[in-house]
Amino acid sequence: MSLIYCTTILLIISISLFYIYAKYKLSYWKRRGVKTPPTHLLFGNFKDLLTLRKPAGEVMREIYNSADPNDPYIGFYIFHKPMLLLRNHDLIKQVMITDFEIFPNRRFGSTKQKDSIGLDSILSIKQPRWKYLRSKLTPFLTGQKLKNMLPLIEECGKSMLKFIENLLTNKFVDNNCEMKDLSSRYVSDVIASVAFGINTDSFNETQNTLWKNGMKIFQGIKGVISFTISFFIPEWCFLMEPFTKEPAKYFREIFWDSINTREKIGFKRGDLMDFMLTLKNGEQNPIYKFEGDNLVAQLASLYIAGFEATSNVIAFTLYHLACHPEHQVTLYNEIQTHLTEKQLTVDLINKMSFLDCIISESLRLHPPLPIVDRTAIKDYELPGTGLIIEKDISIYISINATIQDPEYFLNSNDFIPSRTVEDKKFYDSLVFGIGPRSCIGQRLAILIMKVALIRIVSNYTLNYEKDKKITLNDAIHVFTYAAGGLYVRFKKHSHE
Repeated sequence: MSLIYCTTILLIISISLFYIYAKYKLSYWKRRGVKTPPTHLLFGNFKDLLTLRKPAGEVMREIYNSADPNDPYIGFYIFHKPMLLLRNHDLIKQVMITDFEIFPNRRFGSTKQKDSIGLDSILSIKQPRWKYLRSKLTPFLTGQKLKNMLPLIEECGKSMLKFIENLLTNKFVDNNCEMKDLSSRYVSDVIASVAFGINTDSFNETQNTLWKNGMKIFQGIKGVISFTISFFIPEWCFLMEPFTKEPAKYFREIFWDSINTREKIGFKRGDLMDFMLTLKNGEQNPIYKFEGDNLVAQLASLYIAGFEATSNVIAFTLYHLACHPEHQVTLYNEIQTHLTEKQLTVDLINKMSFLDCIISESLRLHPPLPIVDRTAIKDYELPGTGLIIEKDISIYISINATIQDPEYFLNSNDFIPSRTVEDKKFYDSLVFGIGPRSCIGQRLAILIMKVALIRIVSNYTLNYEKDKKITLNDAIHVFTYAAGGLYVRFKKHSHE
């Protein structure tokens, strides 16, 4: 009896101590005069995400919307760790651009990660190494380099068009194609070509190893857990090693096979692999040496960042075009005006203003990564508020909530490519991370998107089954997905 009594007393004491501890930790923002939504004693404000009930973008949107309309920010908690969500546009610009030197690092990734392919890449590396690495990688993504890559991108588009054509001619296959599947195969082939220097055909089931390995990183419960940890609980990144071991091994193999072959025969292709060779054989700086996994990390990060984000935008854009035939016609006419009997060039692509509007609106409605974060490296007073953001406190921005806020966008949930809004440049930039640490590959990603859209809309009209209910942006993941897929039917243009 005494043992049961002692156990009960210890349990009561433990629960009481945890309750007191949790209540104190969850009063961090209240003690600083910052509003927060109601919190869970264990999960803070992230119960629905951590229990896989809601996607990350929706959880952050709810936090954003729980503030009063004029609140410049709102506090929240991941477990008991305090975070600050910025809502005011001027404060977002101040932190992400003007005072970037105070907020240079992402929470994404952790110094406790064992796999340097995940740690030492442009995605997660910390200052001051990030600045050096960014300066070394930026020359690869100049305008001239993109022009040199365009033929490689176009070549991958041919496999995509051939796949669509086979759908139309094969009587035994339903011409109701899932756009994410289509676009991810195309993007995988493009990145394989421009980054790893290899030709793949992800539309051919016997040659789609890279695509399958890419899907392993993102899809399924492992992908959900891995990216949830990476973005919101980076202290747990060591738990991800079993999930990433096989894809990391594959990336190493194809990288070193390609680079060793290229060194041996002296072949140049004008792709990122040539650029990596230049960095590998050039003068090394102790701050970041281009050797071993440090080389593989950059290409792996390009694949990880580009594969999912770029293919998502293409998929959602094609779906919206199928839903809006009037926009299809406008885009088709613009393409024909600029490209009739002309070779596709970057300069011609850049003249297509309605194509820009189409992509911009698709990105607004479905930002591939609906959150962005930065962490303070020292105490910082948020201008005009009197609030001190303490060192190591992270700020977040809910991208989808910010760029779909009805206060700034009339009919904010509708696909309206021709819409004009004040500060459009801010909204467009926000999707790619805004400021010095914005996505380094955004120009390449947009070019890949545009080539796919131009080639598909030039050759086919798109439509969808109106009776098929599709819920957008609802998949449980950090990235933006439609859980039920985005199905579109193709029809060859009648004049061909």
